[in-house]
Amino acid sequence: MKTILAELETRFGATGARFQRDDLASIDLPADRAVPAVTWLKQHTPFVQLNHMSVVDWLEDGQFQVTWLMTDPHGCRSIMVNTRIDREQATCDSVADLWPQAVTYEQEINEMYGIDFPGSPRMGVPFILEGWNDMPPMRRDFDTVKYVAEHHPHRPGRRHHDPRTYIGERFGEKGYLHD
Repeated sequence: MKTILAELETRFGATGARFQRDDLASIDLPADRAVPAVTWLKQHTPFVQLNHMSVVDWLEDGQFQVTWLMTDPHGCRSIMVNTRIDREQATCDSVADLWPQAVTYEQEINEMYGIDFPGSPRMGVPFILEGWNDMPPMRRDFDTVKYVAEHHPHRPGRRHHDPRTYIGERFGEKGYLHD
């Protein structure tokens, strides 16, 4: 895997190669080189399987990190390919032409974070949030408490239970778990 990481550094200007475990490496790429690098990995290495796509909202840095988790199914090892994109102009190249399942990942990421994947077939099509007209809810600056107060009526009769005390009372323990 070290040879492949070195090749990504040479060919695509990747940086920050690191191992989180013996079978899991991570590498960072500039946004304009991430999808070409992922394409190269699929076409020229055993890392042919897209296991997952995820996003981290780096609010303080004004960026999103998009990660593709690619696996070598025969060697039982994985590489996380990471890139950062501008948070306010959130656009990332699509990998839907490489893996059909990426369409679903990209659709969900679009809906939850507002990241656009030009060319992906289901951009803008509701996935989970039917009739949603607010900012994407997984962005860190989304105010969940404010949204709930504005959109959902108060439900009387609910009271808070301290979980440890409640379970202790309910199941006859001394009031706390693991006393």
